[in-house]
Amino acid sequence: MSCFYILFRGVETVYRANEADLATIGIAIMLYNCIAFGLQMVFGSLADKHPKIEKLIGRVGLVFMLIPLAIIWISQTAIASWISLVICALLNAAFHVGGGMDVLKESNGKIAPSGIFVSSGALGVVTGTLYGKSEVGALLPIGVVLTASILLFLTAKTPSKEGTFTSNKPFPSIILTKHGVGIISACLFVAVFIRSYAGIIWPLGFEKIGFLVLLPAVSSCLGKALGGIIADKVGAMETAVASLALSIFLLFLAGDSWIITGISILLFNMAMPITLCGLAAAMPKHLGFAFGLSTFALLLGYMAYTQIAFNEISFINSKYIITILGIVAILLIALSLRSKTNRYVGKNS
Repeated sequence: MSCFYILFRGVETVYRANEADLATIGIAIMLYNCIAFGLQMVFGSLADKHPKIEKLIGRVGLVFMLIPLAIIWISQTAIASWISLVICALLNAAFHVGGGMDVLKESNGKIAPSGIFVSSGALGVVTGTLYGKSEVGALLPIGVVLTASILLFLTAKTPSKEGTFTSNKPFPSIILTKHGVGIISACLFVAVFIRSYAGIIWPLGFEKIGFLVLLPAVSSCLGKALGGIIADKVGAMETAVASLALSIFLLFLAGDSWIITGISILLFNMAMPITLCGLAAAMPKHLGFAFGLSTFALLLGYMAYTQIAFNEISFINSKYIITILGIVAILLIALSLRSKTNRYVGKNS
C-alpha cells in the first residue's frame, strides 16, 4: 500500500498532466518492479548466508518505510518522487524476504501461513493506487506502517536458525517428485511465471466501476489465502491442479458476469502459495533465495506482458492464451509435486 501510494502520489502525479510523458510513468513502474521483485533473490541469498541479516532485514524493510512516506508527504517534486520510489522499492524487497523467511521457518511445514502472508499484497496494490491518485496526505499509510511495526516488535520471535524445511520429518503438504531439485525448481519457476503473465492479461467482461474496481484484488487475495489452507487439508498437488483446471473452465463461462469472473480469478491464484512452498521444500537451506526466486518469476511475467502492452489483445484470444498456459502450468506442477496419498519425499538439498 505504501509503495503504490508513493508511486501514484509522486511520479504519476508529476507526469500525469503531460501525455507525452506517459512513457516516463511506465519507466517508473518498471524500475519499481525490477527493484522490489528482482532484488529479492539477492537479499534472500544474503539472508541465507548471514543470520544477522536475516534477523534484521524484514524489520528494516517495514519500519524504514516511514522515510519515503515522509519524503513524498512533504514534497511531490520530481526529485523527491524518484528518490522516495527507489527507497520504498528497496524496502519492499527487504520486508518481503525477511517476512517470507520468518513465515516459512515458523509454519511447521504448512502452506497456509505463507499463503496468508503473500495474499494481502494484492489489496495493498489497489488501495495504494486509489489512495495515491486521490492526492491526499500520507497519514493513512504512515499509520498502517506504525501499527504494523508496533505489532511486529511486540509479537515476533527471533528467527530460528534451523527452519522446519530442514527437519527430517515429512512435509505434511509438500511432497516432491523424484526428478531432482534442479528440474523441480525450474518447473515451479515457470509455473509462477505463467501465473504472473496470465493473471495480467486475464479478461474482464465487465467495466471496473464502483466497488468492482476492487474485485480482481479481492479475488486474488482470497485465492492465495484459501489455496494454502485447502492444500494443507487435501494436498498441494491436488489443490493446485484442480483449482487451475476449474479457473480455466469458469473463464469460458464468465461472459459479463463479475461473480463468475471473480471466482475464476480466485481459483487461478490458489496455486501461488503452493508453488512458493514447493520451491522452499526443494531448497530447504536456501529459503530466502527460494522466496526471491518466486518473485523474480513474477517480475519476468510482468516484463513479458510489457512487450505486448501497446498491442490490443481481444477477449477471446486472451482466453485461449490463458488456457494453453494454464495447461502447461498444470503439467509442470504435476511434474514437481506428488499426491498427498503418496508418502515419498524427494531429495531436499
